[in-house]
Amino acid sequence: MLSRLFLFAGVLVVLAQPATATSNQAAADIVSFADSQALTTHLRELGYKVRGGIDSATVQQDTGQSGAFPHFSSSFSVGGKVYPFTMIGYPPASGTPAAINSIIIPLRMNFVGFGTKGRISHTFDPSPAVANIIGSPLYVPAAFPNGTGQFGDQMQRAAFWNQMDSNHRWHLRMNDPVMAPTIDIEVTPETGTLSRDSAGNAFGDVRIDFMDAEIKTILQFLNLGFDTLPIFVTDQVTAEALGYHNAYTVKDDQGNTRLQTFAYTSWLDPALVDPLFADVSTFNHELLEWMNDPFGNNRAPDWFYPPPSDPSTLCSGNPLLEVGDPQGNGPTFADFPTFVSQVGGVSYHLQQLVLWQWFTDQVPSSAYHGWYTFPVPSSLTVPAVYCN
Repeated sequence: MLSRLFLFAGVLVVLAQPATATSNQAAADIVSFADSQALTTHLRELGYKVRGGIDSATVQQDTGQSGAFPHFSSSFSVGGKVYPFTMIGYPPASGTPAAINSIIIPLRMNFVGFGTKGRISHTFDPSPAVANIIGSPLYVPAAFPNGTGQFGDQMQRAAFWNQMDSNHRWHLRMNDPVMAPTIDIEVTPETGTLSRDSAGNAFGDVRIDFMDAEIKTILQFLNLGFDTLPIFVTDQVTAEALGYHNAYTVKDDQGNTRLQTFAYTSWLDPALVDPLFADVSTFNHELLEWMNDPFGNNRAPDWFYPPPSDPSTLCSGNPLLEVGDPQGNGPTFADFPTFVSQVGGVSYHLQQLVLWQWFTDQVPSSAYHGWYTFPVPSSLTVPAVYCN
């Protein structure tokens, strides 16, 4: 589906070109969730996704040439096989701190033409989500088991504590984000679904291909620097996933190939959903996956969902170093409640994530105090069990 983007009254607007009408008018009906468990099941089934991916050779050619984020490469071995990886930041042994630029791009999702007669519309305003994200531990220092700092910085410092400089000056911090104008996106029954919970609260979901296309159109117009991470935010709206991150190549004005990455995160009201999906739980999942696998090409042995003691575990079919998926996707997600962090009197729900050592069969882990997971080290005390 093609889109048009223009500036109107200081607000960027994305209008989708009309899709071909379908004969299945039931697609426009409002979906109803009978109770909170039905809503939880729906959100769990959406899960998290990764899109795109840039091959390692292209990433290596880019290093030091494009003004993109600082990134370094290393590797680990399992069963005699070497698994290279590239992560955000300067090499930990260098002791050089990195400060990452980001821009938050709020998406106001306007659902129109819903209901059996097409008379129901609903607008989801992203303002509450944006304010909550900016004040969260992803940008504001908070207390964690290994000290005080931003969530991402503290997690990565835990992972590389024994590999960084002896004075432990290495950091991976997020600068205060830039705020983009709110962008309006029109959603029709051909591109999305409108639903309500048992109390009448509205939720939206759009096709992930639709969201991806709209985001890439917006990025063309914003013309951001390649050293800035675009973070697209919706409130009470998902995209066939709670969130995802993407990486692809683009040509600049001089014809050079540049690396483009971005993250999309939904934000769900903690008063309306299970804490496992509340407020910044999706954002911390996607941001840390971006830090650990920014270009979608870090491979790992295929692993079972932890913990191995849970009889519902199964093979993930996900041989990537995606640090949020082991404890956030799959059938065992409920074994890992979110970590509640207090900042300025506000409670933020943070999903538990594995450190990269969990994928590597290291015993003990080379991370801080032998940890495999963050921010609750006791939630996983053994590395991954592999499918093969």
